Amino acid sequence: MNQQQGNQPPHADPQSVSGTLQNDEQRVLPVIEEQLDVRKVTVETGAVRVRKIVHEESRTIDMPLTQEEVSITRVPVNRIVEDKFHSRQEGDTLVIPVFKEVITRHLVLLEEVRITTRRHVEQGAQQLSVKREEAVVERYDAESGTWKPDPAR
Repeated sequence: MNQQQGNQPPHADPQSVSGTLQNDEQRVLPVIEEQLDVRKVTVETGAVRVRKIVHEESRTIDMPLTQEEVSITRVPVNRIVEDKFHSRQEGDTLVIPVFKEVITRHLVLLEEVRITTRRHVEQGAQQLSVKREEAVVERYDAESGTWKPDPAR
């Protein structure tokens, strides 16, 4: 591999192999090859973190509340009947017969228990807690060493 620069003769090049050697003189001609060592290095240029904020607020909600009230009334009957009979419904009242056997083997209806159910619906204010979540995305700024809000938001 001879390199010639400008108009210099080939023997003027120190790496030139032309020229004569004198009395057992040896010349060493170095041969050089460059090699590449290609590597990837991971460099942290920033970071991202996501966190969640929970907001809680109290709200008042009007809603119908149902309440049942039961009243029990005992009605004396004291009447002889031929046979037992079952409970019956009269409107919103359940009538339950109560019997007693007497020695003469007659059935005497002692009383009836009447159970009446009434419903009252009224508006009632209830205090309830409502939660809402919000995601916050932040990027780590390596130059300042701080977390900053993500501009994509």
